[in-house]
Order: sequence, then C-alpha cells, then structure tokens
Amino acid sequence: MDTTAGPVGHPGLTTAEAERRLAEAGANELPAVRRVPVWRRFLSQFTSFFALLLWGAGVLALIARIPELAVAVSAVVVINGLFAFAQEERATQAAAKLRGLLPTQVNVVRDGAPAKVAAADVVPGDVVMLTAGDRLPADVEFLSTDTCTADESMLSGESVPLPKEAGDTGFGGTFLANGTAEALVTATGRNTRLAEIASLTAHVVPPPTPLQRELRRVVRTISSVALGFGVAFCVISILVGTPLQNALLFAIGVAVAMIPEGLLPTVTLSLAVGAQRMADRNALVRNLQAVETLGSATFICTDKTGTLTQNRMNVVEVWTPTGVVTVDGEGYSPVAEIAGPPAATGPARRLAWAARTASRGRIRRGAEDWIAEGDPMEAALDALAHRLAEKDGPRIRSPMPVSPSTRPGGGNRWLSGTSCW
Repeated sequence: MDTTAGPVGHPGLTTAEAERRLAEAGANELPAVRRVPVWRRFLSQFTSFFALLLWGAGVLALIARIPELAVAVSAVVVINGLFAFAQEERATQAAAKLRGLLPTQVNVVRDGAPAKVAAADVVPGDVVMLTAGDRLPADVEFLSTDTCTADESMLSGESVPLPKEAGDTGFGGTFLANGTAEALVTATGRNTRLAEIASLTAHVVPPPTPLQRELRRVVRTISSVALGFGVAFCVISILVGTPLQNALLFAIGVAVAMIPEGLLPTVTLSLAVGAQRMADRNALVRNLQAVETLGSATFICTDKTGTLTQNRMNVVEVWTPTGVVTVDGEGYSPVAEIAGPPAATGPARRLAWAARTASRGRIRRGAEDWIAEGDPMEAALDALAHRLAEKDGPRIRSPMPVSPSTRPGGGNRWLSGTSCW
C-alpha cells in the first residue's frame, strides 16, 4: 500500500505516490486561458473601423499632394493607438498582480504526518486539513468535520454558508467559513467544477458595445457623405471646364476635409478619463470600451442586499438591563468610540466576552487592515470583545495580534444596524 495513517486515522499519501499521481494528473491549476498575443493587441489599436477610415484619408491626402495633412492624420492614429494600448496594458498588469495574491500553500497529510505543500502539487487522493478561512484547493469529499460550514457563494450565488458533514462534497475555490475539517481530494486542475465553469467562459466572444456600434454607424455615415460630396464636386468641376486631374484632386481634398480626425482621440481620451476615475475608486478596468458599457447601465437589479454590501459584519449596539451601549468602529478594527451609560459598560463587556468564548471566528491584522478569519459574524463578536476590553484589565488571549491601543470603556456595536442583546 502507498498510504499511511494520518494524524486522526485517515489515510494519507506517501511522497512517492503523490509524485507519481502528480505526473499522471498534472498540476492542480486551472487551464490557462489563451490570451491574445501582445503584438495582435497592439495592432488592433491601429486597425479599428475608425482608424482604417483615417488611414484611408491619409492615403487620399498623399494622392491629393497634401503631405502635411497626411502626416497629421497618421500622427493622430499612431498617438491614439499608443495611448490606448498603454492604458489597457497597465490595467492588465495590475490584474495579474491581483491574481498573485491568492494563497498557494495547503496543509496535507504526507507520509503519515502533516505537511505544507504548494496548492499546485495537490493530487487526487491527498488528505487536506482545513480550518476556518482556508480556501479549498480542489474538489473534495469531507472525511471528518467539526462545526464546519463552507461558503460556496462564488458557485451558487447564495451568501449563507452551508453546513458540511462527513461524506459531503466541497468544491475548489470555495472556502471554509467556520470550523475545521479533513477532506479527501477527488478532482484537481481541469477536472474540478471551477475549471468546468472557466472553460465555458473562456470561449465566449464579447459582442460589440453600444459605443462601438454607434461609432461604426457614424463612420459609415461620414464615409458615405464624404464620398458623395467628393463625387459631386468632381462632376461639377468637370462640367465647369476644370481639367480631370485637377477635378479629382479637388474632390479628394473635399472628401478628406469632411472626415473629423479629432473624433477618435476625443473618444479615447474620454474613456481614459472615465477609467482613471474608476481606478481612483478601486475599480479596475482592463478594456477602455468597458467604461462606456458600464456607463450605459441605468438600473441595477439584484435579488438581495447582500450582493451590494462589503461582506463585513459589525456590532453597533449592545442592549443590557441597565442601558444600551453603542460602538462606532471601522470594519474589524479592535479600536472604536464607545458611548452609553457607565452602569451598562460592565454587563456589555461580560456579554461580549461570553459571545467571543462561544465563537471560533477571530480577527487578525492583514496587510493593510484588520480582516476576519472564519465566520464574519463571529469575527465581529471577537472585534466587539476587543473594543470593550478594559485598558488595564486582563488581556484577551488570541493567536492573532491585538492592537495595543484598544480603547477602554464599555460599549459595543452590532451587525450592520441590527441590535444584539
């Protein structure tokens, strides 16, 4: 046998067997989406419908012996293309950095003992050990659970975590909201449910945006009008006795003059300004055309308010027999402004301590802010206990760092406006 007993009796793979299965199944990674080569993305900025019209105008200007106009039109197309390409590539690089923030390590049972391996090295048959806040590295079958719930909102859209028992299935990309579990990996990489969804979206060809359709209509109209006037002036010039060569040059000059060279950079700059304003509000736009599509939305329909919240919970009030204590704090930070009757602070503090003791969710210091580890509601109770802790009283023991500036007092805040008693 290539398996050994794990820490609680569940079988785990040996290192040799894991390496063999990794060679057979491949890395535990989603299939790479075929990206458009950089050179094609670069050339596409100079071959749009409007850009082709301007290139044609430049050629006609050369034929009409107006080299200055030809150079000016070409410069407009080149500068506009370079600017649009640089804008979109910057957003693409920023998105790539965001993907690098995903966790890459997983706790598994190897050779009968816990081990930490790269998520890409997880194979079918591995036993993974999960705690609250851990993201499932692959599709699994739960072997043992302890008050375990899983957040599968990314697949189902339902924000309420689902309870998990031994024998239930879990899906890669979802995460454990509460409790602990050991699970057997059943599918990895391209065989997971998440990979199936990714493959469905990878081959979708986006339709033209309203702005693209409108620009094409405008370009066709301008082209038809310019060509019509050019032909008309050419015929009139010939009828009044102008030599054919001069009549053609005059007609070409009229047609080129009717093409608005400034429309293309005006549209691009307007979209770029919109993208920059969205970036200032932490909304990343990779394609400039997406700015116009978002701007076309007049109504947003959603089936529940949870879709539009920050996915954070916060205690705002504590009701006690001696009065109501309120807390004004940001997110999961252990620091808050406390207000309420002095006689209510003691009961509120004891209530917060009891709620924290009965919970497993905790807060911890992230890279930029305090974040929840485990169930968001239980993390809010942990933050509440820290906020109400006495400055000179016993310190709350926690595996996560606690701010030394935790404020004194006795007040508390409840979940997004709901009261706790």
